[in-house]
Amino acid sequence: MSKQSKRAKFIQDKVVSEQVYTLSEAVNLLKEVKATKFDESVDVALRLGVDTRKAEQMVRGTCSMPNGLGKEVRVLVFAKGEK
Repeated sequence: MSKQSKRAKFIQDKVVSEQVYTLSEAVNLLKEVKATKFDESVDVALRLGVDTRKAEQMVRGTCSMPNGLGKEVRVLVFAKGEK
């Protein structure tokens, strides 16, 4: 069996995988057990209780990030003439 690092042991001691956390508890726990030295990404799965086979219950949407995506948009055009 491979050895665990101090950080992995710390995270394993703090997080109970069978427990359901509220959103604020989960965010605080993520900040507390930061696993890397760079900005991490977090995936969120929500159980909405809707039937996706019914058109009136479809859930679609977008959100704008407060600082954008952090990527510079570049456009390249191959064209003849001025237009």
